Amino acid sequence: MVDLVYLHGFASGPEGHKARHCRAWAEARGIAFHAPELNVPDFENLTITAQVQVVESLLVRLSEPPVVVGSSLGGLVAAAVTSRGAALKHLVLLAPAFGFSRRRLIGPRWAGYRKRGTVRVFHHARGVWTLLGPELLRDMPSWQDDREWTIDVPSVVLHGIHDESVPIEESRAFASAHPSCRLIEVDDDHSLLKRRTLHVLDGLLEEAFGPSSLAM
Repeated sequence: MVDLVYLHGFASGPEGHKARHCRAWAEARGIAFHAPELNVPDFENLTITAQVQVVESLLVRLSEPPVVVGSSLGGLVAAAVTSRGAALKHLVLLAPAFGFSRRRLIGPRWAGYRKRGTVRVFHHARGVWTLLGPELLRDMPSWQDDREWTIDVPSVVLHGIHDESVPIEESRAFASAHPSCRLIEVDDDHSLLKRRTLHVLDGLLEEAFGPSSLAM
């Protein structure tokens, strides 16, 4: 049976609002649900490389290619593992953080991080300010070429037109470059937690699994 995998975003965790929503959707249909911890090796020493390794390790243990939902940085990680050859049934990206590394390596907002090697970040899952160390800074150059990734898996991107964290232009460019991808723009912000948006997400999950998977 096809499983559902949810990948949480930056400074978040596997028990966030959208993770719980996807878990409830899956459990109501008897679908196995996985939401790996992506604050690895811990948030203070976070790297995208470690996140990708955790997800790839999970995916190879599944009996069938799963449906993967990736939120924000989790969406970038989902795209990364797909571009590296992971077998997926369908990819659902929620405000995926394309350009995450590029913006932090050259943008003014993170200039202090580049200079000091540390930055205070509010960790939403912990509910506290946390000091992010230099490991992510050293790791990001390996993941800044996401515009060159090739993804052939059936994909859909859901992105809010009021997103102030990830420019919607990133998702527009991704969808334009990938014929297998559909972009849906909604009246929401980066959180994508409006009731109408979650209703759209439910419909996308129904489409991703298909009637044959849901009937099992």
